[in-house]
Amino acid sequence: MSELLDFLLTYEEAFKSQGRLASLYSDFRNQLSLNPDGYHANVNAWKKALADAARAGVIPSQGPSHDLLSIQAGHGLVQALQHKQHGLPTCLPVVFADAEAKKEMVPLKDFLASDTTIYQTSWMPSPWEILQWGLRLAGVLEQPGFGDKLKTENLVVVGNLEIAANQVLKQMADPTSSIDLVLSHADLHRRFAHVLDSSAPLTSNDLKILLRFLQRDKQALSYNDKAIKFKSSNDPAPAPITQEDEAIATLRDTLARVESQIPPLAEKIASADASAKEFVRTKQLTRAKATLRQKKMAEAALAERTDIALQLEGVYAQLQQAADQVEVVAAMKASAVALRGLNERVGGAEGVADVMDDLREQHATADDINRIINESSEQIDEGEVEDEFEALEKAEREKQETEAKARREKEEQEEAANIAARFAELEKGEKSRREKEEQAAKEKAEKEAQEKKERTGEESNEKTEEEILKTSQELAQLSFQEDEAQEEESRKEDENTPLPA
Repeated sequence: MSELLDFLLTYEEAFKSQGRLASLYSDFRNQLSLNPDGYHANVNAWKKALADAARAGVIPSQGPSHDLLSIQAGHGLVQALQHKQHGLPTCLPVVFADAEAKKEMVPLKDFLASDTTIYQTSWMPSPWEILQWGLRLAGVLEQPGFGDKLKTENLVVVGNLEIAANQVLKQMADPTSSIDLVLSHADLHRRFAHVLDSSAPLTSNDLKILLRFLQRDKQALSYNDKAIKFKSSNDPAPAPITQEDEAIATLRDTLARVESQIPPLAEKIASADASAKEFVRTKQLTRAKATLRQKKMAEAALAERTDIALQLEGVYAQLQQAADQVEVVAAMKASAVALRGLNERVGGAEGVADVMDDLREQHATADDINRIINESSEQIDEGEVEDEFEALEKAEREKQETEAKARREKEEQEEAANIAARFAELEKGEKSRREKEEQAAKEKAEKEAQEKKERTGEESNEKTEEEILKTSQELAQLSFQEDEAQEEESRKEDENTPLPA
């Protein structure tokens, strides 16, 4: 099983069901008239599966790398999709024809060569398209892809391309400086190789497609063979590449190349140091000295590369500062122009002075008018005003004093009521305490009386028991005495009874 087929069977829902899989591999072209929904469902399932497989980097390609933004249609793709039970898919030409008609896939040659955006649509069909439509209705021509074999061509997957472009623009949205918008081709690949998949990088062919799409269809950048320049958020359109932009891109590439040489040199120094120590330990002095010479050479090279990197970083920082200064000066120029226009609109300093003089004059005129109107009105007796004012003040003072007196009386009544309430509470508490003490004394007296009664009962019981015992003894003694008397009488009777002869 190929990597592509294993991916589809594992991750695509439409390919997990055996019944649906059989329908996808069958010749479903006749469903266009019999079951249009089933036909379009199969076509859409194939287009989604192929786009997802391309984004994952499992579509077969001629080289070792796999394009993520385009699909190589042809015999190799068909063979990679061969299933041991269902065989080869028979409707791939229909799938690709439908994708091209809806501009979901675009032939690579047309995509790169066209100056017209892929989003442009024409409301008026061409005469050839009208003729083809009429012939298909008459049954002379079949639907696109129905009688065709699968052509060998590269097709750009527009859905994957839009995802990659949106990720790039998102990461380039907030630059710290204007020169951060300038990249080289190598820098673009380093930064955005994994925007679609962390394990499958974009190829050089993918980057070519991506740049063309961002330039023509998104109008987000301009580029040439040496530099790429993204549009600033303040610019209506991308600015053309200048010599300064090419120099910045070259500087970034050089700095990246020098910095990439530093880690291997550091590892070489560490390895040589460890080897020299091992050779000294094993008494291999010649090899130890040779290894130390290599270490010194690596250290010298590392120092040189570090110095160069620092110098290049200093130059880059100066370029950033210069670019920021250019932006500041441009903003100041624009502000000066705007301020000049506003000053011209108000008429300058002389115009403002004239306006202020006119305003002061109009204020003086208004004051004169008010004074004239007041003079012509009835005169007011200021004495009456003062008397009425004093009467109002007196009434207000009396009102305040009355309110204060009423407030004090109310407070005193409330305080007296509070004191009476507190005394009542104290008396109630004292009464309750006395009742509790009396109850306790009563309970104590009852308890003592009960205890005394119980003691008296016990003494009485003891006395009764003694009397009972004494009576029993007396009765026993009497019984004994009676028995003795009876015996004595019986003995006497025996003595008096004559014996027979």
